[in-house]
Amino acid sequence: MEKKIHKFTNHGNSCVIEDPRPPRYWFNYLWNDNGYCAQVSQIGHGRSYYLNEKADMCMVNNNDSRYLYLRDDESLSCWNVGEGPLQEAVEDYSCEHSIGYSTLRSEKDGIRAAWKLFVPRDGYQEVWKLTLRNDSGRPRKLSVFSAVSFELEGFSYPRYYEMYRCLETIFDRELNGIYCRSSHPFAPHRRYNGYLSCSEPVYAYDGDLSGFCGPLGSITRLDASAFALFQRPEVVVSGRDCTNSLSALFIVGAALQNKITLAPGEEKEISYCFGVSETLEEARECAGKYKNLSALEQELEKTVEYNLEKYRSLSIRTPEEKLNHLMNNWLKKQIDCCIVGKKGVRDNLQIAVALLNYRPQKAKEEIMECLKHQFQDGHTVLTWYPYDDTRYSDQPFWIIWAVCELIKETGDYGLLDAVIPYQDGGEGTMLDHVKAAVNRLLEDRGSHGLVKIRFADWNDALNITTDPEAESVMLSCQFCLALKELGVLMRKTGRDAEADWLMKEYGQLKEQINQEAWDGDWYMRALSRKEPIGSRKSTGSRIYLNAQTWAVLAGIPDEEKLEKVLKAIDGMEHDFGFPLNLPPYEEYSPNVGRMSGMLPGLFENGGVYCHATGFKILMDCKLGRGEEAVRTLMKIMPDSEKNPSTSSGAEPYVFTNCYSTHPKYYGKSYWSWTTGTSAWAMMGLYEGVAGVRREYDGLRIAPCLPKGWDKIEMTRAFRGARYHIVIEAPAQGQKPCWKVSVDGKELAENLVPAFEDGQVHEVLVSG
Repeated sequence: MEKKIHKFTNHGNSCVIEDPRPPRYWFNYLWNDNGYCAQVSQIGHGRSYYLNEKADMCMVNNNDSRYLYLRDDESLSCWNVGEGPLQEAVEDYSCEHSIGYSTLRSEKDGIRAAWKLFVPRDGYQEVWKLTLRNDSGRPRKLSVFSAVSFELEGFSYPRYYEMYRCLETIFDRELNGIYCRSSHPFAPHRRYNGYLSCSEPVYAYDGDLSGFCGPLGSITRLDASAFALFQRPEVVVSGRDCTNSLSALFIVGAALQNKITLAPGEEKEISYCFGVSETLEEARECAGKYKNLSALEQELEKTVEYNLEKYRSLSIRTPEEKLNHLMNNWLKKQIDCCIVGKKGVRDNLQIAVALLNYRPQKAKEEIMECLKHQFQDGHTVLTWYPYDDTRYSDQPFWIIWAVCELIKETGDYGLLDAVIPYQDGGEGTMLDHVKAAVNRLLEDRGSHGLVKIRFADWNDALNITTDPEAESVMLSCQFCLALKELGVLMRKTGRDAEADWLMKEYGQLKEQINQEAWDGDWYMRALSRKEPIGSRKSTGSRIYLNAQTWAVLAGIPDEEKLEKVLKAIDGMEHDFGFPLNLPPYEEYSPNVGRMSGMLPGLFENGGVYCHATGFKILMDCKLGRGEEAVRTLMKIMPDSEKNPSTSSGAEPYVFTNCYSTHPKYYGKSYWSWTTGTSAWAMMGLYEGVAGVRREYDGLRIAPCLPKGWDKIEMTRAFRGARYHIVIEAPAQGQKPCWKVSVDGKELAENLVPAFEDGQVHEVLVSG
């Protein structure tokens, strides 16, 4: 058993890291609805950026530089609160990543320090509070250095118009800090000016980072600009003071030096503002607000409460305490973070459907935003930031699916008449957009009657370069599901002829899949003229997970095929989840494309793709396989039993995208936070295992509990009412026959009506 270096506190809303050296940086993300975001590691550094409603990016700092240094001006001992980047040892280190803030704490030579960072609800900045206490028993003279770089990049411009050619720094006494002014002629908005200010009088400063870091503390990029390295800034380690330098063009940043004296037992608080503004006057106003430490504390309290309030409409308590810590506020924060960090149709629609469970208004806005990036012929861009209109084939499916789920959640059929523009001009109703998506997939069918894969489908790395007519089995199964779901919606809105037609198309496509894609024991992944992909006859990999899970979700296999499919899926099980395909490709195949060019076991080439494993969880629940569903969920959880965070590198409080099965990177994860794994983990637990699913006429409750789960509790807001749901499992060994009562009255079926009355309703579900 590996030693834990973290623990959950504050009712699970905080994760306290007790070692500054985890396998990789463990980040928290802090942001507001204005689009300002700060990424904070366990040593306090990380990128800060602003992304406006039009997805115009401003990366505030480069090289993730955000640092505080402390120096004893008598002994010249210097250190950071979180040990890095100086890498000088400290005592009593901890980093508390919480829902609304991060706080680093440590002690060095009798000086206790706490550095708290948060992003206020309003504005375009992050706020820091540094608290210093002298527990050494003698007077201390200290220098405090705050240091950041400025990049202010992130948008497209003509060649040779790099932002660094348009930047200059000034020191402003009223701001009490450094202001970095840009004059870029092609900036898409005015908020490309950065600043760093503090509440304590600035003793000295540097706006030229070569003055702070020294000539050996910078490296030159190919374009001849430079950015500072902060591991051993010359001013700090040499015992000197900042040089009062300013800069234009190269290595612009801000280093502020404060000199303070602390009597024994004395405590001192300093506040900082770091962010972007349209004008110097705006920066001054913001800095002035947070120089008042009482106002800072009030804003911090409001920010924390706001972030928690966003998530109160949905909660769960299970017998697994670890699930409770993650699947309540941390999971919801991660899903929200994806909305901030991702700007892609496929990604954001999946995230939005999960978001429907607890922030339906925000989800509706996101779905409508995604539809704006659909072309009139039904296909969409891959991402609108950065802009990429590579022709992926699966985007129309996610539109159909997400719109159906939106109407189920809101009950607002009028949304289908909402007018939304197309990416290439013109506009249409939401239903027009859905119909365009249906027509795109129908027109994209190939010679076997299945939908063409084009550049790729959901699996970006499956690029069948040898056959432009290749067909995707996974997408065809997804389209089947979409046809069936849309048929129900059309029936609900009185469009019976369209519903009949959609169900006819569903039946025909289902038949084609069973006829053309069945391989004897499982479904193939794609059909190609060169060779089938994901077949017993394939060279390299012979089975793909996604073709099986989506076939089951869409109701494709009959009873005989289903038994074989489940046996095939269960045979793919791994300690970390379920690999995307087996065996991994050992060598590159142009008939498969990018995924076969990766090392075996990395990413899509036989790695455990947690996002895809999430599809499998809902498949298990559809079939009543609660044991398998929860076991699968626990495998892809961060800090899992057989792959703890100290081995995988994944933060223990958020889901990751993949785990490697390659022996030289075994168990390691690649990145976390902005991954669709979060959305499918939420749907898997709340909609699958707990079985609380939106329908057009209310909430359908059909739990799928594993053995040993005698009771779970949920809260769920739905159409203006709140539901407190208690699910009690039947006695061990008995097959559940769920009965549902609401406010003491038993229902004829397990469909809880939408009361829309603003009241709390008690729901008891018993087996």
